[in-house]
Amino acid sequence: MSGLQEGRPFSEVVLTAKDLGYTEPDPRDDLGGVDVARKALILARCLGMQLELDQVAVEPLYPPELASLSVADFMAALPSLDASFTQRVAAAAAAGKVLRYAASVDPATSSLTVGLKEVPASSPLGTLSGSDNLVEIYTRWYADNPLVLRGAGAGAGATAAGVLADMIDLAYTA
Repeated sequence: MSGLQEGRPFSEVVLTAKDLGYTEPDPRDDLGGVDVARKALILARCLGMQLELDQVAVEPLYPPELASLSVADFMAALPSLDASFTQRVAAAAAAGKVLRYAASVDPATSSLTVGLKEVPASSPLGTLSGSDNLVEIYTRWYADNPLVLRGAGAGAGATAAGVLADMIDLAYTA
Protein backbone atom coordinates (compact mmCIF):
# COMPACT_ATOMS: atom_id res chain seq x y z
CA MET A 1 0.00 0.00 0.00
CA SER A 2 2.86 2.43 0.61
CA GLY A 3 3.93 1.86 -2.99
CA LEU A 4 0.51 3.08 -4.11
CA GLN A 5 0.96 6.19 -1.95
CA GLU A 6 4.18 6.87 -3.85
CA GLY A 7 2.17 6.95 -7.08
CA ARG A 8 3.19 3.55 -8.41
CA PRO A 9 0.56 1.50 -10.27
CA PHE A 10 -0.99 -1.41 -8.37
CA SER A 11 0.25 -3.94 -10.95
CA GLU A 12 3.84 -2.68 -10.61
CA VAL A 13 3.74 -2.81 -6.82
CA VAL A 14 2.48 -6.40 -6.86
CA LEU A 15 5.05 -7.50 -9.46
CA THR A 16 7.89 -5.91 -7.48
CA ALA A 17 6.72 -7.56 -4.25
CA LYS A 18 6.47 -10.93 -6.01
CA ASP A 19 9.93 -10.56 -7.55
CA LEU A 20 11.39 -9.71 -4.12
CA GLY A 21 9.73 -12.78 -2.56
CA TYR A 22 7.44 -10.72 -0.33
CA THR A 23 4.26 -12.38 -1.59
CA GLU A 24 3.21 -15.96 -1.48
CA PRO A 25 4.07 -17.89 -4.69
CA ASP A 26 0.53 -17.11 -5.83
CA PRO A 27 0.04 -13.43 -4.90
CA ARG A 28 -3.69 -14.04 -4.60
CA ASP A 29 -2.99 -15.63 -1.22
CA ASP A 30 -1.91 -12.15 -0.09
CA LEU A 31 -4.17 -10.02 -2.29
CA GLY A 32 -7.15 -12.23 -1.51
CA GLY A 33 -6.71 -11.69 2.21
CA VAL A 34 -6.02 -15.32 3.10
CA ASP A 35 -2.54 -14.62 4.45
CA VAL A 36 -3.72 -11.64 6.53
CA ALA A 37 -6.75 -13.63 7.72
CA ARG A 38 -4.56 -16.53 8.87
CA LYS A 39 -2.30 -14.22 10.87
CA ALA A 40 -5.23 -12.39 12.42
CA LEU A 41 -6.91 -15.69 13.23
CA ILE A 42 -3.83 -16.67 15.26
CA LEU A 43 -4.15 -13.45 17.24
CA ALA A 44 -7.90 -13.92 17.66
CA ARG A 45 -7.43 -17.44 19.00
CA CYS A 46 -4.77 -16.18 21.44
CA LEU A 47 -7.47 -13.82 22.71
CA GLY A 48 -9.78 -16.77 23.32
CA MET A 49 -11.97 -16.30 20.26
CA GLN A 50 -13.31 -19.56 18.85
CA LEU A 51 -13.20 -18.75 15.14
CA GLU A 52 -12.41 -20.73 12.01
CA LEU A 53 -11.00 -19.30 8.79
CA ASP A 54 -14.37 -19.60 7.03
CA GLN A 55 -15.86 -17.26 9.66
CA VAL A 56 -13.53 -14.40 8.73
CA ALA A 57 -15.10 -11.68 6.56
CA VAL A 58 -12.53 -11.06 3.82
CA GLU A 59 -12.56 -8.38 1.10
CA PRO A 60 -10.05 -9.37 -1.60
CA LEU A 61 -8.02 -6.77 -3.49
CA TYR A 62 -9.05 -8.24 -6.84
CA PRO A 63 -12.41 -9.04 -8.45
CA PRO A 64 -13.84 -12.59 -8.46
CA GLU A 65 -13.30 -13.04 -12.20
CA LEU A 66 -9.52 -13.08 -11.63
CA ALA A 67 -9.71 -15.89 -9.06
CA SER A 68 -9.72 -18.79 -11.51
CA LEU A 69 -6.86 -17.60 -13.73
CA SER A 70 -3.41 -19.17 -13.74
CA VAL A 71 -0.80 -17.20 -11.80
CA ALA A 72 0.73 -15.93 -15.05
CA ASP A 73 -2.65 -14.84 -16.42
CA PHE A 74 -3.55 -13.24 -13.10
CA MET A 75 -0.34 -11.21 -13.13
CA ALA A 76 -1.00 -10.18 -16.74
CA ALA A 77 -4.52 -9.01 -15.79
CA LEU A 78 -3.41 -6.82 -12.87
CA PRO A 79 -2.96 -3.62 -14.97
CA SER A 80 -6.75 -3.62 -15.41
CA LEU A 81 -6.99 -2.70 -11.70
CA ASP A 82 -4.49 0.18 -11.79
CA ALA A 83 -6.95 3.00 -12.52
CA SER A 84 -9.34 1.93 -9.77
CA PHE A 85 -6.58 1.85 -7.16
CA THR A 86 -5.22 5.20 -8.34
CA GLN A 87 -8.67 6.70 -7.81
CA ARG A 88 -9.04 5.15 -4.36
CA VAL A 89 -5.60 6.38 -3.30
CA ALA A 90 -6.44 9.92 -4.49
CA ALA A 91 -9.79 9.91 -2.68
CA ALA A 92 -8.16 8.77 0.55
CA ALA A 93 -5.38 11.38 0.22
CA ALA A 94 -7.95 14.15 -0.29
CA ALA A 95 -9.36 13.21 3.12
CA GLY A 96 -5.92 13.13 4.77
CA LYS A 97 -5.94 9.36 4.79
CA VAL A 98 -4.08 6.44 3.24
CA LEU A 99 -5.15 2.97 2.21
CA ARG A 100 -4.07 -0.04 4.19
CA TYR A 101 -5.01 -3.68 3.77
CA ALA A 102 -5.67 -4.71 7.33
CA ALA A 103 -7.42 -7.08 9.67
CA SER A 104 -9.59 -6.01 12.59
CA VAL A 105 -10.07 -8.40 15.50
CA ASP A 106 -12.89 -7.48 17.89
CA PRO A 107 -13.23 -9.80 20.90
CA ALA A 108 -16.32 -7.93 22.10
CA THR A 109 -18.27 -9.00 19.00
CA SER A 110 -16.21 -12.12 18.19
CA SER A 111 -15.62 -10.72 14.72
CA LEU A 112 -12.62 -10.70 12.46
CA THR A 113 -12.59 -8.75 9.21
CA VAL A 114 -9.96 -8.26 6.51
CA GLY A 115 -10.12 -5.57 3.86
CA LEU A 116 -8.94 -2.31 2.41
CA LYS A 117 -9.36 0.49 4.94
CA GLU A 118 -8.82 4.23 4.87
CA VAL A 119 -6.83 5.24 7.93
CA PRO A 120 -5.40 8.61 9.04
CA ALA A 121 -2.01 9.14 7.41
CA SER A 122 -0.51 10.05 10.80
CA SER A 123 -1.81 6.96 12.62
CA PRO A 124 0.53 4.04 13.39
CA LEU A 125 -1.07 2.00 10.61
CA GLY A 126 -0.99 5.00 8.30
CA THR A 127 2.76 5.42 8.74
CA LEU A 128 3.48 1.77 7.96
CA SER A 129 5.68 1.38 4.90
CA GLY A 130 7.34 -1.24 2.78
CA SER A 131 6.98 -4.83 3.88
CA ASP A 132 6.66 -4.15 7.61
CA ASN A 133 3.77 -5.54 9.64
CA LEU A 134 2.04 -3.82 12.50
CA VAL A 135 -0.37 -4.76 15.26
CA GLU A 136 -2.32 -2.07 17.13
CA ILE A 137 -3.75 -3.21 20.45
CA TYR A 138 -6.57 -1.22 22.02
CA THR A 139 -7.57 -1.99 25.61
CA ARG A 140 -9.04 0.01 28.45
CA TRP A 141 -5.47 1.14 29.23
CA TYR A 142 -4.65 1.79 25.58
CA ALA A 143 -7.96 3.27 24.52
CA ASP A 144 -6.71 6.47 22.85
CA ASN A 145 -3.16 5.52 21.94
CA PRO A 146 -2.78 1.85 21.07
CA LEU A 147 0.07 -0.39 22.08
CA VAL A 148 1.91 -0.90 18.78
CA LEU A 149 4.02 -3.88 17.74
CA ARG A 150 5.86 -3.19 14.50
CA GLY A 151 8.55 -5.00 12.57
CA ALA A 152 9.69 -6.90 9.53
CA GLY A 153 6.86 -8.78 7.90
CA ALA A 154 8.25 -10.01 4.60
CA GLY A 155 8.63 -13.72 4.16
CA ALA A 156 7.15 -16.60 6.05
CA GLY A 157 9.99 -16.90 8.56
CA ALA A 158 10.05 -13.25 9.60
CA THR A 159 6.29 -13.09 9.90
CA ALA A 160 5.91 -16.31 11.87
CA ALA A 161 8.80 -15.52 14.20
CA GLY A 162 7.64 -11.97 14.85
CA VAL A 163 4.02 -12.80 15.58
CA LEU A 164 4.92 -15.79 17.74
CA ALA A 165 7.49 -13.82 19.75
CA ASP A 166 5.05 -10.96 20.28
CA MET A 167 2.28 -13.30 21.41
CA ILE A 168 4.56 -15.12 23.83
CA ASP A 169 5.65 -11.78 25.29
CA LEU A 170 2.03 -10.69 25.64
CA ALA A 171 0.98 -13.98 27.23
CA TYR A 172 3.63 -13.68 29.92
CA THR A 173 2.98 -10.01 30.67
CA ALA A 174 -0.83 -10.19 30.75
